Amino acid sequence: MNKDLFFLGIQWCGKGTQGKLLLKDFASQYDYLEMGQLFRAIMSNDNIIGNFCKDIVNSGGLVDHFVSHDRFHTALQIVTKKKVGLMVDGFPRAMEQAEFMMKKMEEYKREYIIIHFELSKEKAIERMMKRAEIEGRKDDTVEAMNTRIDAFMNETLPMIKHFESLGKVITVNADGTIEEVQAELRSKLGL
Repeated sequence: MNKDLFFLGIQWCGKGTQGKLLLKDFASQYDYLEMGQLFRAIMSNDNIIGNFCKDIVNSGGLVDHFVSHDRFHTALQIVTKKKVGLMVDGFPRAMEQAEFMMKKMEEYKREYIIIHFELSKEKAIERMMKRAEIEGRKDDTVEAMNTRIDAFMNETLPMIKHFESLGKVITVNADGTIEEVQAELRSKLGL
């Protein structure tokens, strides 16, 4: 593979699980940026940035674009310097982020593909409820869940459609076992 990969899909579609599984076989060629994990780490700090992000994320909102842009740009500079590919989980999530991402990808002369893990809203809610029981994350409340799903439907999904119009999207059915989804992902990537 010689393209950067962006894993997108409705919350709880398994994009992180699938990305990390793929990374196992390509760890020497790719670095991995999980935006949600990065923000949880930032929010664990009692400082201006951590507290700013914490209030937004715990209510189910998306952190302001300028914060996400800075994290993505830093990761892009790192992988460019290391001469490796980048796998990104959960960015971009809105058209403004997509425009920033496309501009930076062009600036750094990097090819990319969007992997859309497609899953129904109902199945996503079912998975979220299971994860909330297992992990007990503070941001897995019904209110936050509905806010995030609304954001996906209203912001992320139209953005994915935009990338489809550019021929940049591979769609993977995320409503299967972990192994089935991984097999489809690898097949569609030609691996």
